Amino acid sequence: MASKDTLPLLEGPDRVHYATGVLLGAEDFQAEQDYHRGRLARALAYAMGYGTLAGLAVEHQPAQPAAGDDPARPERLVVQPGLAIDRLGRLLEVNRPRCLDLDQWYRAQSPQLLRQAWHDADSLWSGAPAGVAADLFVRFEVCGRGKTPAFAGTAFDSFDSVTAARLRDGFAVELLLRQESNPGLPQPQWPDFAESPASLRDAIYNAWREGTAHSLLAELAPLAEHLPGQDASSVFLARLLLPADQGPIGQRPLRRLTETVPVRNDWRPFVVTANALARWLGIGVTADR
Repeated sequence: MASKDTLPLLEGPDRVHYATGVLLGAEDFQAEQDYHRGRLARALAYAMGYGTLAGLAVEHQPAQPAAGDDPARPERLVVQPGLAIDRLGRLLEVNRPRCLDLDQWYRAQSPQLLRQAWHDADSLWSGAPAGVAADLFVRFEVCGRGKTPAFAGTAFDSFDSVTAARLRDGFAVELLLRQESNPGLPQPQWPDFAESPASLRDAIYNAWREGTAHSLLAELAPLAEHLPGQDASSVFLARLLLPADQGPIGQRPLRRLTETVPVRNDWRPFVVTANALARWLGIGVTADR
């Protein structure tokens, strides 16, 4: 059961003003949550950026037959546990491996769309096999958990109306076909200012994302890696290419199941922590022995 997240609709950093005798309603407690969530998200979005913070490696695992006490396992795509930050500063936490049955997903796609997502060898990168291209994304999703009695919200609610007892900051993983001849990829979030302090200052001056362009999800402009109509807060994780022959017209490309499915984890945006950056720069953060 998914619910709409109120954070992207936050108009400003307004806190609830408490005073003795003031009557508080559900909207006041919602505003309290939105304020604290919004301030944290704003800080993360500007101070850290968006992308993978830890883990979330994507792996292709071929099908395995039953062996001894181990049951047969279908071909699958596995997202390892980890943490990411989306463009609004919301935390996306995958707390255990998530698996996608790749053969089942492939058979659920229409032959026409699969053929449009087929690419020649070496067209997406040097050494890439001919096959069907798809990108894996993770996006924020609110999940209602449990039920608790509540007043009816509309005239069509039952007399014993209930609502979600808790809301969990969840996520959804999406595998989307890429039909473009040259699908877009994540671009650097900062210009190259390695040898120019003035360029760094200019980049900071230009880093402000004004008003609704940052706070309203409907106004969030898609990035190069996003598809038309896709949730523009989705975080790119990996591009994979399923080796396949184009095959007869009107039919799905015929997969070459004996070949490895290449997964490009290295094209995703990363969030580099201060400790990792210090280590890269050779700045010691622990005592010498």
